[in-house]
Amino acid sequence: MLTKLKSITEIKPEDCYETNGSRPIKVLCSDLNYYVCKYFNGVGFADSLFNEYIAASFLKTWCLQVPDFAIVQINNQHVVQTDFPNYYFNMPCFGSFYHGNFPEVDKFMLGTNKYLKKENQTALYSFLKIGIFDIWLCNEDRSFNNFNLLYNLFKNVFVPIDHVCCFNSNNLDKEHYPISDNESILDSPFLSQFFSRNLQQLKSDIRLEILNDFKSCVKLCNEQLDYILNTAPLEWNTKPDYLRLRLQFLFSESWIKQCENQFNRIFVLRTK
Repeated sequence: MLTKLKSITEIKPEDCYETNGSRPIKVLCSDLNYYVCKYFNGVGFADSLFNEYIAASFLKTWCLQVPDFAIVQINNQHVVQTDFPNYYFNMPCFGSFYHGNFPEVDKFMLGTNKYLKKENQTALYSFLKIGIFDIWLCNEDRSFNNFNLLYNLFKNVFVPIDHVCCFNSNNLDKEHYPISDNESILDSPFLSQFFSRNLQQLKSDIRLEILNDFKSCVKLCNEQLDYILNTAPLEWNTKPDYLRLRLQFLFSESWIKQCENQFNRIFVLRTK
């Protein structure tokens, strides 16, 4: 079952993150851990929170190192020091475990080449899998200009965060379409650094391994979809039958093939 937590202390202004999109907040919760929380400031279906939840659930299934997550109910008395109105927290929030010791990935970090060595296979595979995951889930908000990644220094893997813009920037109710190449982290000069001295056969082997893993992970997500949908918080006004119908495209042969083709095209272009 999905873990449910509560805030236990006041949230200070410095715990509010200023980003280009949502303004997440760092919250000390009833399990005595900090979580970075997203809230919903609208009415009806909390689509942005659902996007975070479904993406994190699928990433777990893919065995990618997404932070642990929970549903967090924030006490209105705990936001008095912020400029947030109380109604932002009428619904429980989506909370991601706060990893304060994981650096945020940016161009400078990757430009040092410390993390992009051919010997660092765990980093390479996590980078590629996150890339094809974003193509599959139509995530338009992880790219060369906005990585939305942390780096786990202990396991040497990339950690994906922030998935509000899945389904073509939060448009699950509309017809889906492929993200553009420049909306993918794969379409960056850093990918070539992983393969700067690798033989063509090794590149081909890695590419095929990622694609085989992709198809296996999609199959597992399909098998777990009902459980994931039925576990989503009722307070978010989710409708499992409707959402199941809208998500069926993810598991169609035509969409899977389209994702494979886009991955192959970017991979070949960027590893020449």
